[in-house]
Amino acid sequence: MNRRLTATLVVVALLVLSGCAGLGSTTSEDGLAAEPSEEYLWESEHEGTIDISGGEYRAVYEMENRSTVLLYQSTRYGDDRPIPVESIQFRYENGTVVDYESGEIGVEESRTAVTVDLPAEDGQLAYTGSTRSRNFDTRTVVPGSYEVILPPGYRADNFILGTVRPGGYEYTVEDDRVHLTWDDVGASTIVLRYYQERDVTLFTGLVIVASAGALIAFARVRKQIKELQRKREDAGLDIDIEDDRDDPPPGMR
Repeated sequence: MNRRLTATLVVVALLVLSGCAGLGSTTSEDGLAAEPSEEYLWESEHEGTIDISGGEYRAVYEMENRSTVLLYQSTRYGDDRPIPVESIQFRYENGTVVDYESGEIGVEESRTAVTVDLPAEDGQLAYTGSTRSRNFDTRTVVPGSYEVILPPGYRADNFILGTVRPGGYEYTVEDDRVHLTWDDVGASTIVLRYYQERDVTLFTGLVIVASAGALIAFARVRKQIKELQRKREDAGLDIDIEDDRDDPPPGMR
């Protein structure tokens, strides 16, 4: 390896570590310019609207007096990481929608966040991100009211199988999709765990089978204990000496 190549690799490494390498592995030019898989819910009445389906979520946020937005997630170790962002768009107050290819939306990725430069201080910002199956969590990008729409056929109202944080939400079902709404989130993150309706039946069946197995095992152990006691009695090993305590041993009467 010659010196020029070595120097180039060192410079690139330093740029990446310092967060100045521009768009990296989480955010790409093609991904930012791609069309969303479904139309964004621009007409929502909430400050934050998140539509989850197909292994991704489509978020729409109301922007008010803001020129930039930081998109990141905090890890369990306390540090921040940029979130993958695709299909980014902005809607002006007059209803005009522009995408990344228009050149009006600036996006820069660093080691800790994706910074979005907005084309106007007021309007709506929308983007698409990926999510895990049956789990979703996000930092609240803007304060105020929120609506999260779960994938079709999924529920979150079973306290064992589902989780919704923070509390204080309204739970409704429309067209086989759960709508969770908060008048004011009042928290830094939204955390969800949801399940399919058939999971309740499967879980109930597992509980019944496990309970029946435990009862059968208990009955079998109890039967073995009684059988052992009977054998000890037949062998004369169980001798009740309580009645003989008042009588002195032979030769001492």
